[in-house]
Amino acid sequence: LITAIDNLDCFTDSLPRTLVWGSAWDMVRDGELGGRIYVGLVLGNILAETDSSVVLMLLRQLAATLDRYIAPEHRGDTATEAADRLGELAWAATPGSDIQLQLVRAFAQRARTTSQLSKVADLLNGTQVLDGLLVDTDLRWDLVTALVAGGCAQADLIETELRRDSTASGQRAAVLARAAEPSPAAKQAAWNAAVVGNTLTNALQQATLTGFSRTHDTSLLAPFVEPYFACLEKVWATKTNELAQNVVLLAYPANLASKELVDGATGWLDSHPDAAPALRRLIIEHRDATCRALTAQAGDLANNAPDF
Repeated sequence: LITAIDNLDCFTDSLPRTLVWGSAWDMVRDGELGGRIYVGLVLGNILAETDSSVVLMLLRQLAATLDRYIAPEHRGDTATEAADRLGELAWAATPGSDIQLQLVRAFAQRARTTSQLSKVADLLNGTQVLDGLLVDTDLRWDLVTALVAGGCAQADLIETELRRDSTASGQRAAVLARAAEPSPAAKQAAWNAAVVGNTLTNALQQATLTGFSRTHDTSLLAPFVEPYFACLEKVWATKTNELAQNVVLLAYPANLASKELVDGATGWLDSHPDAAPALRRLIIEHRDATCRALTAQAGDLANNAPDF
């Protein structure tokens, strides 16, 4: 394991490299390998990958690890260091490659410090240009949302971007960005629109809930744990199937990953034995995923330096 972790970028054959990636990921999720080791493994070797689909998978697993699988007391520092490294990798990636674009997006999503967000702003306004990187409409919205989520966007940034792109996809992106604002008022407004209200289309509701869950400060989601469980039966009974599933799946505060969240799910399941089987299944899956996250967090503390 140590040899693989220290030398993965030297593997010239994709099959054994992929097997190591897969084994390490399984070990993290089972609490057998510290999440911080996995973060280092990904960030130290991802540029050696040439398959953009593998890079996409690794970046998704990296995000899940940073958000849920690292012990809470180490999560903030690890996330900041990871964002710095993602920025370095994005700037070092092959110009014009899919991997460069994926790394820029990943860096923007993780950006949280003043210096990191300044780089995001420079990419958006053209002050800094990466060779080969096309800052198109979709990437501009990624950068705008990153600035909003980071709490450093100008007041009219979203509306200004919306005037540049007033398409249906632009409307969805603007809704997501507004919901990503790191304030109790913005989170409450997103909740009211997507969960309580009934005026949003499926696409706009999904975008709102995606933005609602996006935050560097998970304490903003804590006030919605009790309302989440309290609204489930009503949501399932009164909304269309897709709208109801969006709420159940996307409004669940997975990144809180606490015993209280597990207890909330268990309490709801115990008190609603006759709820719709499909709804109960989704809550059971949420609870299981949260239990796995807690196991991984414990593993991050116990197995951050493999002892072989």
